Amino acid sequence: MDQSKSATGAVGVLLACVFVVSSAFAGEPDTRVRTEDIMFQDLNLTTTAGVDTLYQRIHSAAQRVCAESGQSNLAASASAKCTKNSLARAIKEIDLPALTAFAANR
Repeated sequence: MDQSKSATGAVGVLLACVFVVSSAFAGEPDTRVRTEDIMFQDLNLTTTAGVDTLYQRIHSAAQRVCAESGQSNLAASASAKCTKNSLARAIKEIDLPALTAFAANR
């Protein structure tokens, strides 16, 4: 699979999750969508170290785009759920068996 195509798909997955969660926090839907590119052309995805680094990049990006300012308990819970869902969807979208197996063992 083409790595640049995979990165674009992963970002698209993160966007969808953020929009749904951010809408749940406000009285009116938040139409802003936060995005973050996930670059991994520099990684050797045939190694455990490369796959681990990719996982960490995806996880960190999901945390950043799902973070809410003024964290109440409800917002923190929704942000954590957004992060978990975004991470899972991005991993599925990238469709790299080594990454899927790595995530399943975390």
